[in-house]
Amino acid sequence: MSIYLFKFAVCSALLLILYHWVLEKEKMPFFNRFYLLFGLLFSGLVPLITYEVPVETLPAIVENTQTLSPINLSESFTPNNPVSVSAVTDTLSWSMYMWVIYSLITLVFLIRFSKNLYSFWQMIRTNPVVENCAMNLVLIPQNNTPYSFGKYVFVSRQAFEQDDIEPEILQHEQAHIRQRHTLDVLFIELVLAFCWWNPSVWLYRRAIRLNHEFLADDWVIKTHQNPPAYQYLLLHKISRHSGMTLASSFNYLLTKKRFKMMNKFTSRKRAYLLQTIALCVFSALVFVFSDISLAQNAPKVVPQSTTEADFVKDGVSQAMVEEYEKIVDKYLIRGGKDGKEIYRLDRPSEPDRARLEVIFRAMSKEQQLKQNWAMNPPLSPLPRITPTEKEFEAYKNAKVYGVWIDEKKVPNTVLNKYKASDFSQVFLSKLYKNAQATIGFKYKFQLDLMTNDYYEKYRDERLADKRYWLGSNREKFRLENQKK
Repeated sequence: MSIYLFKFAVCSALLLILYHWVLEKEKMPFFNRFYLLFGLLFSGLVPLITYEVPVETLPAIVENTQTLSPINLSESFTPNNPVSVSAVTDTLSWSMYMWVIYSLITLVFLIRFSKNLYSFWQMIRTNPVVENCAMNLVLIPQNNTPYSFGKYVFVSRQAFEQDDIEPEILQHEQAHIRQRHTLDVLFIELVLAFCWWNPSVWLYRRAIRLNHEFLADDWVIKTHQNPPAYQYLLLHKISRHSGMTLASSFNYLLTKKRFKMMNKFTSRKRAYLLQTIALCVFSALVFVFSDISLAQNAPKVVPQSTTEADFVKDGVSQAMVEEYEKIVDKYLIRGGKDGKEIYRLDRPSEPDRARLEVIFRAMSKEQQLKQNWAMNPPLSPLPRITPTEKEFEAYKNAKVYGVWIDEKKVPNTVLNKYKASDFSQVFLSKLYKNAQATIGFKYKFQLDLMTNDYYEKYRDERLADKRYWLGSNREKFRLENQKK
């Protein structure tokens, strides 16, 4: 979550900097309106985009196994560095406090937003509404300059009755209505209610409202063709203010910038160039802030079938057999006490694993049976196991069980938030005295649980993984035991 918030904040800030340094100074308000709205939405969505880049190799993962054991199943989903129970509890507590604070502040903003909407509804309901020039004028007792919201323009009743409202002012508000600027305002206010922590959102709100004024001013000037007279009218009215935070009002933002924009001219060629640059920036930010993952594609090997008919009579050359044994020897660690030899087999790097698979599967059956270490077919997923209610209650005993859920160490008390039916896989491994001493004799069993969704994802990944893995030659040992 913290990574998403960081990406959202940085991406929105970069787009806003481009707007203030370049786009805001040019007279292309319609494109700028799209840029600001889409830029904010883009910043919130692009960190959620995931791109998969296919690669032929996988990062090497070191996995230690016990004597003559092809794989330790518990290590496939047990963390390498378990977090202490107290550390996890502290993290959960701080996270909970932060969510409570965030929720309270967000609630305040939502209440404020709802209160402003209610104020408009109350004024429309309690004051007379008249139609004028395809506009709904709400006659209010306050002596404010006109301002609009939705399809309504709120004007002073006294000024309306005395016909003291300039047509340019009404046309300015009509532009806000026809271009549906209220929708933009509602959108940014809702975003602000939930993203108040992001300073860029506050600046986006200011920029969006100012651009609304540029659009409305442009509408009036194109109709009346007299910018100096309109500017003088604005100066005459500037001392008044509507006081409504959600309203579109020409008094709301910096008049100086509006005057400069009225006299600004941007050629069509320059506008197209800047718009193209802006779209290129959006494209570049997709790759910068999206989540790029590596799609792990195993190298192509010989056909998957391992029946005797798939192998030539002589198999591979002696040189390839020696190459196979040399690669295996790189990952075979020997040790032992009292004259007893013990082997530990580390997991090979992906290039070595792929090479071993190609050679081993091309060997004849006789050559394969001579190898102590074989490339075994892909592992099947762990079976679906749901604990009983009695077992699930027993797992809550922290003196007996150390609990991992979806590969994350958690306090046993977290199980109170779940039901037994929430889990699809249970793997229980006993910790011997040396392992218990390492963790301070806190618990006797390591319990690995997979939630339903996590198990389905794990199962799909395991079924999709067609790679062979290096381990003890089970077929050779099976035949030797039969002879005995």
